Amino acid sequence: MDLRVLHYFLTVAREQSFTKAAEQLHITQPTLSRQLAALEEELGVMLLVRSGRNITLTDQGIFFKRRAQELLDLEERKEKS
Repeated sequence: MDLRVLHYFLTVAREQSFTKAAEQLHITQPTLSRQLAALEEELGVMLLVRSGRNITLTDQGIFFKRRAQELLDLEERKEKS
């Protein structure tokens, strides 16, 4: 898992849409979907509930969102120092 995928996950969680997130990230929607499916596979948990065009976070997704944001915040602080 790399920080780029954490950023992808957080963007999808914020937008609640793969399409909108892909547009913001300047990647294709299928690529984004595959990256997050691989993340879920790597972690062994379901982070997102996909229902049509709507995305909601599972309980594990909510927990992971907080931790992912903490990691990206730490990385940003490290880069500034």
